[in-house]
Amino acid sequence: MISESSAHRAVLRHLSGVRRGQVEALEEKTLNLLKGADMDVQALSPDVTADDGDTIAKLHRAGQTYELEVMARHTVWINGERTAGNHLLRSGDLIELGQGGPVVRFRLFPPGVVPKKTIAEVFADSVDGARADGRSAMGKTGSFLSRFTHDLATQTTLWFRIWVLVLITTLVISIAVLAVQNIRLQKHLFSEAMRIDSIAEALQKTGAQAIKKEELAKLQKVVEDRLESLEAHTGELARVFASVEDSIAFVQGTFGFVDPGSGKPLRYTESPEGVYLFSVEGDGKVVELTFTGSAFLVNPEGLLMTNKHLTEPWLEDERSEAPMELGLKPEHRRMRIYFPGDTEASDVLPVFASEEADLALVTIPGEHRFDMGALKFQTDPPRPGDEVLVVGYPLGIAGMIVRASPGFIEQARQESDDFWQIVDRLAREGYIRPLASRGIVSQVSADYIVYDAETTAGGSGGPVLNADGSVVAINTAIVEKFGGSNLGVLSIYARRLMDRFLSKE
Repeated sequence: MISESSAHRAVLRHLSGVRRGQVEALEEKTLNLLKGADMDVQALSPDVTADDGDTIAKLHRAGQTYELEVMARHTVWINGERTAGNHLLRSGDLIELGQGGPVVRFRLFPPGVVPKKTIAEVFADSVDGARADGRSAMGKTGSFLSRFTHDLATQTTLWFRIWVLVLITTLVISIAVLAVQNIRLQKHLFSEAMRIDSIAEALQKTGAQAIKKEELAKLQKVVEDRLESLEAHTGELARVFASVEDSIAFVQGTFGFVDPGSGKPLRYTESPEGVYLFSVEGDGKVVELTFTGSAFLVNPEGLLMTNKHLTEPWLEDERSEAPMELGLKPEHRRMRIYFPGDTEASDVLPVFASEEADLALVTIPGEHRFDMGALKFQTDPPRPGDEVLVVGYPLGIAGMIVRASPGFIEQARQESDDFWQIVDRLAREGYIRPLASRGIVSQVSADYIVYDAETTAGGSGGPVLNADGSVVAINTAIVEKFGGSNLGVLSIYARRLMDRFLSKE
């Protein structure tokens, strides 16, 4: 025999009818289950008569639980299955008195345990109760949400309700913090964009457009001095330049930023007040930052050597700092080259980058055979005091415009401000030619050489040549406005990169 003190406590939870949400303790050894006219369930002692109920089944105490006895000519559904005769109940059984009839949940609790619901029980009771409502799908959804919210607030333990309250409070605070952070991020993006010239000053623009006439005059004097100096030097370096200039390509490209989650590009709009606003939503102009540089042919099938920071231009471009700090992902939009004498550009693709130096290889897709000579690498490093020739496109587009005929820039601006179209016009009129600067090697390390040949932005990726016309380094780090010492990656790293790439083909 099981003593009353050790017997499990049995209850019925009403999931439908007028007593929905109530918990009824089962304490009698035998009880009649009645189905009321109002679709309610009553559990009454056999000696109690009911005027408006029909006895559908009886409950008989059986050890720790109850046994359900279904009355003749009636049907009871337990856990969705039709049941006749006797059925030993288990905690959690769903009892439906007749298909579509009132629904109750049978539960057992150990002695001394308060009959409160767990989150799983709240969910199950809300689902089964909503299903018994007989409403439309929308009505059942509303019933579920109402039951679920009510039971969480009234049928769970005090500690669980405190935990839910703490969770909701934390969630609300987190949402508020995120909202504040979002506002700060928007302000940060705006301030950073303004700090880097609003990003938009570089959008779809060329360096030439921002140059004033007096600055162009100064640049033109610098370029003329470089050319006169080289022409006056009628020795080996002048012959070297004449033999390699057709193999040195002008590189131009654009890159932008996308949201890594949605894949949407960063866009910008300009307000009537001249303020630039940035977002990955809307239909503003797509942000495209421009860059230029140099590259040179290393085999006749269209393989060129350049700097890694041109194939990944965002790595050393301060304009990229603000978007990347905000979690936006940089991506290449387009990269193309012009060899001297070309009237049409060739698109190029980055194919292989060095892991140890600022070097990369790009290729022209398709089958090609170039007549100009591929440059050769000198594996032995130069010595301090050796004379070198740096060839490339310093100053980018501006460096070519200042060598053009008078009035070229004005005419080009009248036709288009487009970054690509201005270079197309320079190519058609034959102004895409590299510049050369002579210099002396001052230092040689395990990775770099240092020289005083004058170069600047746009010269990155160009070859540094010795008196034999062999590449001793690749121009990589420069000081703006033709000043100071400049660095070139030793050609041994370029040779290694070539060998690794060709071994993979």
